[in-house]
Amino acid sequence: MSQANVRSVEALKDFKNALIAYAEEARNALNGVDMDVRRTRDWLERDQLSYWQNQVKKRNEQVSQARADLFRRQISQSGSGSVSDTDQKEALRLAIMRLRQAEEKVEKVKRWQPVLQHAISEYNSAARPLGDRISGDLVASLALLDRMVASLDAYMAIKAPTLREEKSSTSSQAESASAGVTKETSVAMPVSEGEGRPEDGEAAASGDGDADAGTPVEGEPNENQVVTP
Repeated sequence: MSQANVRSVEALKDFKNALIAYAEEARNALNGVDMDVRRTRDWLERDQLSYWQNQVKKRNEQVSQARADLFRRQISQSGSGSVSDTDQKEALRLAIMRLRQAEEKVEKVKRWQPVLQHAISEYNSAARPLGDRISGDLVASLALLDRMVASLDAYMAIKAPTLREEKSSTSSQAESASAGVTKETSVAMPVSEGEGRPEDGEAAASGDGDADAGTPVEGEPNENQVVTP
């Protein structure tokens, strides 16, 4: 039979409360991390990728517009050397540079997508067991602690017998045992050797009397005996 070394029921109750508090904090932490993961993934895959892809389209249009402005400027100065196209060339250069930046941003976002997805998978594989324990095993653990506390409370509620009650119970058991032994002795008492029963004594006495009646006594005449003169 197994024995439990429980020194304090309050310690079990305190442990249960601490376990509930820990589970609540862990659940809040996991929920917070999950929200951060979703926000980061949405920001990278939706906001950033969509934004820079749109920027590539707009800057392509700006480059096309800058080239058209430069072309018109060059046509207008074909007959005159006093007309300069420096501003149009600078605008085209800046438009092309901004387009290259947007294209590089799109490539970086696409490179970071699998890296982020791999990190999320590693986090989920490590955090999922903790979440499962909090959601499933915690309920069973709390139920087990409740049963343990209830059993210990019921055990501690049992009143121990006093010394007087123990003596009274012992005396009652002794008297009952003694009465049983006396009753058994009186019912089945063996007859000692050499000790006759009353009926046997009476029969013996009756037999002796009959024997004396049939035997002639010396000196007395017997009616069956012929006396010779």
